[in-house]
Amino acid sequence: MKSELDQKNEIERIFKFMKNKERTIRIYRKVDVNESMEERHKKVMEGLSKLEAPLGLKDSKIPETPDFGIELVCFYDAKNIKTKGVSIEGVYRWRGLKYVVWDELRYEFKITYKLIDYKKMIYEDLPKVINIFDPYVADIFVSSSYSIAYKESYKSEILKLKEKGLKIGKLKDVLFILSPVMYFNEESYNKLIKVPKEELLERLKGKANEVQLLEKGIYIIFNDKADITYEEFVEMNNIFKPLLGLI
Repeated sequence: MKSELDQKNEIERIFKFMKNKERTIRIYRKVDVNESMEERHKKVMEGLSKLEAPLGLKDSKIPETPDFGIELVCFYDAKNIKTKGVSIEGVYRWRGLKYVVWDELRYEFKITYKLIDYKKMIYEDLPKVINIFDPYVADIFVSSSYSIAYKESYKSEILKLKEKGLKIGKLKDVLFILSPVMYFNEESYNKLIKVPKEELLERLKGKANEVQLLEKGIYIIFNDKADITYEEFVEMNNIFKPLLGLI
């Protein structure tokens, strides 16, 4: 039977040098029961239709309003005609449920796709999409392999949180893993981040690549490398989690 340390070292060896080329931009908005799915779709499409590729749909086919049918969730997908290597998918959930549900906007692409400029995307384009979608939280997801390995390395800390009845995740009670790029609106910031915003801005000076105060929240680029390694991912979390007051 391998010890916990041996398991940790083996996991890190497996994932440390993995080169994951796929990225997902994940944007979540808490469903507003006073806004119909049709109203939300119209608002989002009007905004995206004015934005250029790769995240916008200017001069491209605008997806029609999806239909729930008999389901509690419906989808649409789209691509900008200039950057077909970037897929756009939206998810709407039924209004009026008694528990919190999320509308989503997702972008999937490979960092090797030559028609995108990753740094322009995160510094200029994504903040514009966030202002349109008005989300609770958003991030750029790097790799499930990275997340699994990181959680395995901190199993005892996660167990302590669970013993307190806390749920792990940016849509739950505790933010445990930072993504290289993240956005928090006022509600998610007050719930997840343990440092007053003014103090956080001071702490991040000279450390984060970029901090932008958007229309309704804070947008942070912790690391702007498209091909961030697992070691760099861990280092980023080790540096910035304490600055955000996170475990």
